[in-house]
Amino acid sequence: MNFEERVYQHEFQLNDTDDDIVDYIRSHKQDIMKLSIQKIADDLYIAPNAVMRLSKKLEYSGFAELKFSIQNESQPKLTGMTISAQILGQLPANIVKTLDTIDGSILKKTAAMMKRARCCIFAGVGDSTYFCEMLGKNLRCLDCSVQFYQQIHDMFYAVRHGSREDMLIVISARGENDRMLDLAREAKNIGMPVVSITHFYENRLAKEADFNLYFWGEDREVQGYNVTDRSGLMVLVRLLSEEFWQEYVEM
Repeated sequence: MNFEERVYQHEFQLNDTDDDIVDYIRSHKQDIMKLSIQKIADDLYIAPNAVMRLSKKLEYSGFAELKFSIQNESQPKLTGMTISAQILGQLPANIVKTLDTIDGSILKKTAAMMKRARCCIFAGVGDSTYFCEMLGKNLRCLDCSVQFYQQIHDMFYAVRHGSREDMLIVISARGENDRMLDLAREAKNIGMPVVSITHFYENRLAKEADFNLYFWGEDREVQGYNVTDRSGLMVLVRLLSEEFWQEYVEM
C-alpha cells in the first residue's frame, strides 16, 4: 500500500493538522529524504510529535519508514511489506526513532560551527563521557583543536578560560543535569555558542543551548541498574562526524 492509499484508507482518522502534514509531504516528495520532523514542525508551526503521530496513524513504524517508503514506492513489495519496512524492521527501535528525529539542517550547522571554532569543548558526565571522547577524537584526526575531560572541574576551567571564538558541545541523555546546565550558562555568559545533544524530549539543557541535536534513548533500568540503550546516540555521533569530515575527506 503506497502513501496515497494509506491516506485514503485512514482519512476519517486524520485531523486538520494531519491534513496539513500530508499536503506538505505531497509537495516535497521529490526531496522526501531531506525532510526531518523538526523541519516540517518548524515550517507548519506544529509540535514535532504531530509528525510522528501521523506516521503511526498511516501504519508506518515511524517517519523514517514513511520517507523510505515514499522514495521506494516504485519498488516491488515482498511478503506484503515494503522493502524499506523490512530493512528498518531489522534495526533496533532506538536507531529507527533517532533517524526520525535527526534534523539534517541542524547537523550541517553544527558541523560548520565546529569547523569555524577555535576550539571545541566537549562536556558530559557518566556514560556520556565516552561519546564526548569519541566525538572529540573524530574531530582531532583533522587537527581540530578539541578539549574533553573526565572531571567536571576541568570542564568548567576550559569554559572559563575560553572565548566566544570557541564552542561548547554538551552531551546529556536527559538534559537535566544541574552541573551541565551551569556549564552551559557560563559558556553563554561569555558569548560561547552552545550545542546540546540529548534524548528527544523537552528538557532544560535544550532550552539553554543555541542549537539542539536529538537522539532516541529512553531511560531503562533492570533491577535498578541503568541499561538505557545508547545506540541512537552512537548513530548521531557518527553522522555528525561524517558531516564534519565531508568537506575535508573524499568518502
